[in-house]
Amino acid sequence: MYRLLGLAFSFIAAMGLLAWAVAPREEAGVRAGQPATEASPVAHFDDDPQIMRLKRDSSGQFHLTAQVNGQDTRFLVDTGADLVALTERDAEELGFNLPEGDFQPIMQTASGVGYGAPVMIDELTLGESTYRDVEAVVVRDLGVNLLGQSVLRRFARVELKGDQLVIRH
Repeated sequence: MYRLLGLAFSFIAAMGLLAWAVAPREEAGVRAGQPATEASPVAHFDDDPQIMRLKRDSSGQFHLTAQVNGQDTRFLVDTGADLVALTERDAEELGFNLPEGDFQPIMQTASGVGYGAPVMIDELTLGESTYRDVEAVVVRDLGVNLLGQSVLRRFARVELKGDQLVIRH
């Protein structure tokens, strides 16, 4: 119960960002199962494959593509989210078929109650690093996948440098 409350507070803090994220736009990114080459090149690795640099996009956000259970999946990096959050559509494409009863209230917003269902990602690969047993939540009506602290805390360092987010594995 406390974990769900913590998650709810994280999502409430990110709701302004999410409101913008649900608006359709050209750079919306890659859906699960599509080749990563369709995404705009906003992330690259240095000569050291353990260091990734993400460029801030025109909206001021950082996006990346990771492999989730072997499928390319686009994420918005959200340091304020406790967990990785998946859209219902991407979760279904990744094989998470959740019954209606799995969705529970996890947040309260001005527009109503938000519902989510906890899932466990077997493998999430970013560059040469693979993370196993990643806690995540599938959020109803979420417009973009969020890469939250259930992955970010596993990195050696996440650092903002000007218009770049530098991630050290």
